[in-house]
Amino acid sequence: MFRSPYFDGYTDISVQDEHGKNRSVVGCLFLIVIGSCVLVGYGIWTLQNKFFFAPLLDSPLYSLGLPVMIAAGGSALAVCMLHVCVICARSGCKKPFLGLLVAITFLGLASGIVLFISKNEVDGTLAGRLRMSLELQYGQPGEEGLTFSWDRTQEKLQCCGVGNKTSGYLAWRSSTWYLNQTQVRPSAQVPQSCCTVDDDTGQARECQFDVPNQFLNEKGCQDDVQEVFFDHARELGIVATVVSLLELMILLVTLSTLRHL
Repeated sequence: MFRSPYFDGYTDISVQDEHGKNRSVVGCLFLIVIGSCVLVGYGIWTLQNKFFFAPLLDSPLYSLGLPVMIAAGGSALAVCMLHVCVICARSGCKKPFLGLLVAITFLGLASGIVLFISKNEVDGTLAGRLRMSLELQYGQPGEEGLTFSWDRTQEKLQCCGVGNKTSGYLAWRSSTWYLNQTQVRPSAQVPQSCCTVDDDTGQARECQFDVPNQFLNEKGCQDDVQEVFFDHARELGIVATVVSLLELMILLVTLSTLRHL
């Protein structure tokens, strides 16, 4: 403390140090907010556009990894906003908030690792999982979510059933759903989601009663689902891992800077 000839009263020389700390923290928070927005935004986009086949995979790791990634990004955003309020209130408790952000960043990093591991969990068992869900669960009471997932997958990937590229639709003939069609005339041999879409109306054509026909997507879904899943799990894993590592490095550098100011 010293007497300033220019100010009436005492001036705390540590004010400059405090301003330096605040600038470092605000810069850190700005970068963390950008990274967190990437995690949340990409995660929500994935849920809306790429997550439709998740129930067919029966992969707990894949189903867990994406929500954890979104939760980590959302939590980091909330902590950053709270931290800004703390700075505006001129509170000195910055390090606990940064420490909390470090913990949340590790959560985001864990989600990336889980998404990478989910590829190994599904590889080699996908065909069996698809066939079991198609034969035993599609169209059954209480399986509305899986039924929707099958229909959405066949519509989006323009495929039908499980199997090779030319006769995947034949898998439906061994399904419980197909056997239940025996009381219906005419009986559907495949779901309408197996039919091609009319470009003019945007509606699925009628192809399900006399197959094969020109409006039927004959190829099986297995290869396409596996390709889309592997590519997407890799993309999610890379985004979650890289963003979390960058955020962690920024936080550690900021904490080190605060310690020396």
